[in-house]
Parts: sequence; C-alpha cells; structure tokens
Amino acid sequence: LKLKYFESKLEELKLSFLDLSNSQDRQRRGYKLEELLFNLFSLYDLEPHLAYALKNEQIDGSISFNASDYIVEAKWTAQPVSHAQAEAFAAKIRRKGRNTQGILVSINGLSRAALDEFQKESPFIEIDGSSLYNVLDNRIRLDTLLRDKLRNLSDTGSCSMI
Repeated sequence: LKLKYFESKLEELKLSFLDLSNSQDRQRRGYKLEELLFNLFSLYDLEPHLAYALKNEQIDGSISFNASDYIVEAKWTAQPVSHAQAEAFAAKIRRKGRNTQGILVSINGLSRAALDEFQKESPFIEIDGSSLYNVLDNRIRLDTLLRDKLRNLSDTGSCSMI
C-alpha cells in the first residue's frame, strides 16, 4: 500500500514537471519548481523547509539527508546557469555553518564556465533536468542520486558527474 502511494505521488510530480516544461511563464515555472522539489523531498522524508528570506538573500529551501543539512537553489532559466549565478549560490553556502553544503537544481544544467569553476572544488552538487526527470520517472531513487553525487563530490571535488 505504501509503495502504491509512493508511486502514485511520484507520477503526479512527474506530470506536474512535464506540464511546467511546456509553460512559457518563466516566473511561475520557477516558483512551481520550488514547490515540486518540496513535495519530492517530502516524499523521500528529507525534512524539507520551504523557501525563506534572510537579510539580503533568498533561500529556495533546505533539506536534511544522511545527518547533514543542505540549502537548495532551484533554477529553471532559459540558459544553463551562468558562472555568476553559480558563484552567488556558492557564496550563500559559504555564509552558513562550516559544514553546510548545497544542492543546485538547474533544469538546463550549468554553463561551461560554471562547470569549469566548480569542477575541482565545490560547496554544492548539481542536479540537472534529466537527472530530476529520471527520479520523477522512477528510474533512480532520489536518495541514491544524492548519495552518488555527494560521493562524487567527496572523491573529485566536482559538483557534477561528467
């Protein structure tokens, strides 16, 4: 029964993602992505917190995974996330606690400049749209994806598994 509920909710999230993919309203898409991620993280019991604002910065959310906390940045931009956008997220992470790491969900991935910058030393992992879709399509579990990406970050320093 729990498995059927889980699969049903995952299917709802996938259909929502596909619907958002066809939306031309970029601002709505960004907010709905945050909501979708919150629901996905809830489904996996990752204790998500909704978006919140601190003085001079917006945090799209946070989760707990494997006894660590992560701030989440959600980007659904027309182009891959630029070096400046990735650096701004890295700066947010650096202003938090010493052990804080981040998860950058960028539907269109990272620009070459951003990948080059965060290839050897990164305070965050990156999840692109195809990886997110694979989770929503139940091809890989979210916790497995996070574990693999975090292991890669620990082993290589790279935010992305290339």
